[in-house]
Amino acid sequence: MNVFRFQLQKVLDVKEKEKEQAEWAFGKSVQRKNEEELKLFRLTERHEAVTNMLHEAQSQTCSAAQLIELSQYRQAVEQSIVNQRRTLYGCEQEVERCQRRLAERMQETQLWQRLREKALGQFLYAERLKEQKELDEIGTQLYLRRSN
Repeated sequence: MNVFRFQLQKVLDVKEKEKEQAEWAFGKSVQRKNEEELKLFRLTERHEAVTNMLHEAQSQTCSAAQLIELSQYRQAVEQSIVNQRRTLYGCEQEVERCQRRLAERMQETQLWQRLREKALGQFLYAERLKEQKELDEIGTQLYLRRSN
């Protein structure tokens, strides 16, 4: 029996490698997005803490310089939150882009795998026909020998 060799195996290998790379890129983008979400969460917590400190400072006796300093720090944290939201939005866009690319690569890989399976099916069918032909030939030869 002959050994099956898919003539486009190298193309299939390339497509599978591209799919693996797309999976890796998608995973990295999700990981980065999660890290940026955590940073935003921590900034929000810091903002709440500074706001509470500012309210406490206003209810107690403290200098105007301390109030101004706390207020400026809170504004800086607010600006950091705005910047972090922009960064997070960019990460979300990157995750979506990587997800689309991964879906495309998976479809391409599945297409090439189906082509391989179809070629394998055709190969096996041809082998069965060949084997059946050989068996028929053997049967014919045996019949001819017995009839002589």
